[in-house]
Amino acid sequence: MGAQLPVHFSGVEVIGDSGTALLCMIGERQVWVPVLEMKYGSQVAKVGDRGKLVISRWLAEQVGLH
Repeated sequence: MGAQLPVHFSGVEVIGDSGTALLCMIGERQVWVPVLEMKYGSQVAKVGDRGKLVISRWLAEQVGLH
């Protein structure tokens, strides 16, 4: 089985930070994203940031985004 391509979300806003995960608004949903799961190309890193979020397809499926 080959590696799965990451999933890109645009217009993401970070609204919370637990220290190990960011609470992100992705569309109408609030989703906790572990910082260590964020992939190269993500433009959000702290509360107040808006931009692109890149995560694995596996994580997107686990949190019900894909």
